[in-house]
Amino acid sequence: MMRYFCGDIIAIQAFLDKPGVRRTAEDAMLSINSIHVKFANGGVGYLITQRGDAMFGYGGWWSYEHCGAKSTFAIENCVEKLHIWDPKEFDTSRGTMNQATPEPVTTDYGVSSFGATFPRRINAFLEDLTNKVPYEYIRASGRDALATLEYTFAAIKSYENGGALVVPEMLPPMHGDISRIKLPWDK
Repeated sequence: MMRYFCGDIIAIQAFLDKPGVRRTAEDAMLSINSIHVKFANGGVGYLITQRGDAMFGYGGWWSYEHCGAKSTFAIENCVEKLHIWDPKEFDTSRGTMNQATPEPVTTDYGVSSFGATFPRRINAFLEDLTNKVPYEYIRASGRDALATLEYTFAAIKSYENGGALVVPEMLPPMHGDISRIKLPWDK
């Protein structure tokens, strides 16, 4: 989802740990994570997860916050809510905010279970196949899955090296006519 909104990730830094209750139980799960990312377009963000082990915050399984030149947004609890801070609240002539903390525009999708997203994603895939969408343009393509794996491996490598900044492996070249691909910010 981060890649859909923001493009390719060029650097990752990961900090992972487990709360005291997991340590006491000798549970191997590293359930508290903060994964910082930098995108090729200059935007930055972080994915924070706590699998319900933390007491406060967005809650849920994971949330993502992104800052870029055009806007700031946050995805709360996988898919439950989307918060967008309107860039019109920024006074570009003075370089300051019009108000201390502008209220975000929040959309509550009412989906609080990650598992509830699978029927929609499978339906989108089948719809693309039925409509004979060229493979390189299918929503949730193999290329997207490969990118996710590369970013996961980079996060693991960062964790194993004490939170070092890691550059993910490059994806193979895109095949087909990429001019057909429309990004969320294209009109």
